[in-house]
Amino acid sequence: MVKAQNEIKESLKLIDIVVEVLDARIPMSSRNPLIDNLAKEKERIIVLNKADLADEKCTNEWKKFFSNNNMVCIENISTNPGSIKKLVEVIKKQGEKVYARKNKNKDLKIAIKPIYRILIVGIPNVGKSTIINKIAGKNSANVGNKPGVTKKKQWIRVSSNIDLLDTPGLLWPNLDDKNAGINLALTGNIKQEILDLEEIACLGIDILTKNGKYKEMIKNKYNLQDEDLENISYDILEIIGKKRGCIVSGGNVDMTKAANCFLEDLKSGKIGKITLDNIDLIK
Repeated sequence: MVKAQNEIKESLKLIDIVVEVLDARIPMSSRNPLIDNLAKEKERIIVLNKADLADEKCTNEWKKFFSNNNMVCIENISTNPGSIKKLVEVIKKQGEKVYARKNKNKDLKIAIKPIYRILIVGIPNVGKSTIINKIAGKNSANVGNKPGVTKKKQWIRVSSNIDLLDTPGLLWPNLDDKNAGINLALTGNIKQEILDLEEIACLGIDILTKNGKYKEMIKNKYNLQDEDLENISYDILEIIGKKRGCIVSGGNVDMTKAANCFLEDLKSGKIGKITLDNIDLIK
């Protein structure tokens, strides 16, 4: 963590724009709280990745929140090529602001085409690498005659006037926040191999059934009755397991399999478009 922070801090000396990739379903839980401090003097772009899996109304509220905090915020859907095109357009627009600010008091007699330098950051598994690869594309070119090019870092020319600093530095989320950890687990941003699947699934059911809209989604997805949802979360999970055919010998429910099915349904959006981070809690 400290190594990643130091590497990003050093890289920022060369950067004009910081693009922070977040999971649209958990915009606050998927943030690293140190980014605001590290990049406070840079132009900022927030990318709400996996927006197709998030509650659209909540996404709009989060976009307003980040905009009100002087950050440009856009949605991204990995399967939509237009999302990356829009991101590149936003980068260029923010780059123009940087260029104008840097040359405000200069008398430029010769027009110089500006080069905007960007850094994309995000916690592991949030989709940062996919976005970098899609922005860079197959025809991107490494730019080796610049400061910062080492075995660990490289500049990639992603358009005629955008250079992307590709760095392996990773930022981890704030796992001291229990709720953030649960949200990261429910959305697949923490590997399931290290989790108690039944516990996480039950926590997820608790969270969703407290929200009238999401409760109805669970009811419809698994063809449940109102009385089914009056049970404790473990019993609801068992009912879901029966509905999903997670049965072992003797007619019992394989609860681990049931938990895995529920979590996969939640993570993939099969239950519905759900946002777990409640913006009202930070207003």
